[in-house]
Amino acid sequence: MKHLITCFTFLFLTFYSYGQEEILHQKINQDMYGNFSEAFKNLDYSLFASIHSKEMIRISGSGGEIKKAQDYLNGYQKRWKNPKTTVSLISFRLLERITSDTLVSDRGIYRASYTNDKNETKFFYGKFHILLRLENDTWKILIDYDSDEKGTINKQSYDTAFSLSNYKKYSKNRN
Repeated sequence: MKHLITCFTFLFLTFYSYGQEEILHQKINQDMYGNFSEAFKNLDYSLFASIHSKEMIRISGSGGEIKKAQDYLNGYQKRWKNPKTTVSLISFRLLERITSDTLVSDRGIYRASYTNDKNETKFFYGKFHILLRLENDTWKILIDYDSDEKGTINKQSYDTAFSLSNYKKYSKNRN
């Protein structure tokens, strides 16, 4: 009987741990990538600003610059207020995620697209590394670095990375 109780306890804790891990990844993905994509799609500056920590630092490897949160966000506010701004769609795939109780490090590939005035869809790709911090039960961007790696990040890079829903492939916190 003692052995049976031990087996049931082990199974319960295993399934509970799996469920908790899945909930964690879903929360991170919605707070960060779901909201980021939604903000781009709707040119929603308020939503975009809400996913960034007030202490955020933005690093553009391709542009060779570092900006504090407000300077970075002001650029989007100005761009998205312009009535001629074209809606961009952005999606993300991950290479790696490392988590702690209050921090997340994600590395991955993004694909941004827009339709030009000739009705042609243009795609742009980049590699990113972000550090998220849990603030008031919401994951917010603390450090955001991206680069197109001198034009070497492309569709194949994007396709090779893992879907956000496939956290077992990219999560480094395996128990």
